Amino acid sequence: MTPRPSAWRCAALALALAGCGSRAAPAGPNKHVASARSDAPGSIDPVLLARVQTTGPIGHVATASILAAPVDADVWSDLAERFDQAINAWDLADAAEVVAAMPAGSARDVKAGVLAFHRATYPEAEALLAGAVASGQLPPAGALREEAQHYLELARGAQRALGPATRLTSPDGQVEVVFSNAKDELIAPYLFAAMAEARQALGADLGIEPDHPVRFEILDDAVKLALVSPLTRENVYTTGTVGITKYRRIVMVSPRVMLYGYGWIDTAVHEYVHYLVTLKTRNRAPVWLQEGLAKLLETRWRSPDPLPLEPPARKLLAKALAADDLVTFAEMYPSLAMLPSQERAALAYAQVQTMLGVLREERGGAGIDELLRRVAAGEDAEAALATAWGDTFERFDAHWRDVMKKRAAGKPGGALRKLQFLAPEQQAAAEAGEDLSLLGDVFSHLGGGAARQHARLGVLLTLRGHLGPAARQYEKARAADARVRDDPKLARRLGELYLQLGKPARAVPLLRRAGEDDPEQPNLAAAEGRALRLVGDLAGARVALARALRVNPFIPALHCDLAQVATDPTEQQREQGLCRE
Repeated sequence: MTPRPSAWRCAALALALAGCGSRAAPAGPNKHVASARSDAPGSIDPVLLARVQTTGPIGHVATASILAAPVDADVWSDLAERFDQAINAWDLADAAEVVAAMPAGSARDVKAGVLAFHRATYPEAEALLAGAVASGQLPPAGALREEAQHYLELARGAQRALGPATRLTSPDGQVEVVFSNAKDELIAPYLFAAMAEARQALGADLGIEPDHPVRFEILDDAVKLALVSPLTRENVYTTGTVGITKYRRIVMVSPRVMLYGYGWIDTAVHEYVHYLVTLKTRNRAPVWLQEGLAKLLETRWRSPDPLPLEPPARKLLAKALAADDLVTFAEMYPSLAMLPSQERAALAYAQVQTMLGVLREERGGAGIDELLRRVAAGEDAEAALATAWGDTFERFDAHWRDVMKKRAAGKPGGALRKLQFLAPEQQAAAEAGEDLSLLGDVFSHLGGGAARQHARLGVLLTLRGHLGPAARQYEKARAADARVRDDPKLARRLGELYLQLGKPARAVPLLRRAGEDDPEQPNLAAAEGRALRLVGDLAGARVALARALRVNPFIPALHCDLAQVATDPTEQQREQGLCRE
């Protein structure tokens, strides 16, 4: 799963729940309208439905009373247990075999509906489950009825969340993405490219690749996550959750509907790690292990080695270690998305990421592989980690604490970047490319005095379109107080103005300074990319523009610069088509 504080852009998450702009891309040969295909999301397979209607469907209860024909209770119990194990491990082929072996009746309908839901044939799942619930043959209370009601609500919720969805398939056929809003199809080529890199890197790291296309569902409202998962609206907003992996699919919120976007590509790969770990361990990995590996490996699509903790997360971890106020494994269950704040979620991610990081550093990929193999075999995850490391878990925990205390000592921190959800009234402005970060008291952190007064006047002049006078006010602010001369927020505003005024050489050092402080701010990264392009540093421009792209690809002008620095003719043509100044 993925709540997304800073250390999270995943929150980023396939957690224990897995067990954890603005212009639509033109329709290509891989585009399918879901309602026009019998195998598309939101459709019923007519052949399968006919078979279900004639033979009946499935369920789990240790009695033959709700079956259409007498059957041995032990036989039914064995079949139901095998089905539950298969569906929990996402082994849909085995689950389907069990369904075929079950006698017709409402109990079988329940299991058939659960299977249909995992296949993402939501109308079929709803028909089977609703029929079983309405049949009067299920017990009035108990696990089977609860299962039927749970999946019936999810099947209906998924259809409401996706609506008249469209679907795109990657050129290699390994990824399919379903969009609840066609505007979000813009992200497809970037997601496909990143997932191709992730598939290769993570296949080597974790020793497993899916034998089926990986399904993504992209939602146009964060609240919709509560329709397709056990999460509540409060869970989503409290921890900033933007992605989950559950029921053999990855569900994410579009960066288009977040105030400043979010690290959506890292989140997609984070969730893909959850997907792989679920397959490799047959869904036996606990939340802390799932999230630790997902956070550790979420950048493998763009880096040969896992990246270190970001400064804000490092600061949170250092403070928690000093105060002995860590998030326990018990608190992480059943999901990091259910923790009480983005800070606690970010801390939890920092803990488990660095724990698995220490194991990987000291025991290599073999250590991670042994850990996962033992968990897949049913061994307790803490004991498995201890064995993979070579001592007791208590000694590993003490060693990890010592390592992280030393690494964090004397290092700078920084403020945690919290995810902010876009309000409806901000949607049009954001899609037009306006920078909403100019709103409010941008320079309150400067305190009182002349520097802040000049800076605030600079903002007012900028908003009124008086760019030259605004730049002069920012320069006066820098001159008024040596302590704020290199302030990154001030550097950003002045650098952006110089860029607009046609002075990219003066803009570059200012924007670079600001970018060092806030590398995940997409508008800032886009401005730095343009300035670098204009001064002839095309390599540097590509790096900065890539930062912007993986946080908010819906900045219209971003694609104009990507078109100018593209080396592939196909990419250049695509970016030119998306360019909007």
